[in-house]
Amino acid sequence: MTTASADRARATASAAAVITDELGRVLIVNPVHEERWNLPGGHLEEGELPTAAARREVREELGLDLEIGDLLVAAWVTRTEGSHVFHVFDGPRLTAEQQRAITLQDSEIGEIRFCLPEDISPDMVPPFALAVWRRALLAREERRPAYLELAL
Repeated sequence: MTTASADRARATASAAAVITDELGRVLIVNPVHEERWNLPGGHLEEGELPTAAARREVREELGLDLEIGDLLVAAWVTRTEGSHVFHVFDGPRLTAEQQRAITLQDSEIGEIRFCLPEDISPDMVPPFALAVWRRALLAREERRPAYLELAL
């Protein structure tokens, strides 16, 4: 493989978790450095496994050390700036006590919300997000992971 083709094959990667409350509402975060809401999560560090990245990001962003469950969706997203692999894992259903224990990392997260999936509008989130999140919730319900390929 040439260097040019190796560069084209390389993709960035991130991991996130679908965390809900006891009513089934999805926890979304509003990063201070972005205009749109997202699931708790972030980019993998060098040599880091996706599950470890999801757990680390949740701990950093929310101040909670939560168990990260099974993979719900792996999504390959091709964008003009390059490809990216999103790993979305099953997170816990937070109790009221856990919700009260959330401590936001001020340098990263401006606020959080629990939303019913149908109340999340396309203009609130990155372009690919709703398709991935909806598939993740279906995978959670069906107990069967999914793979998506999206082009933006």
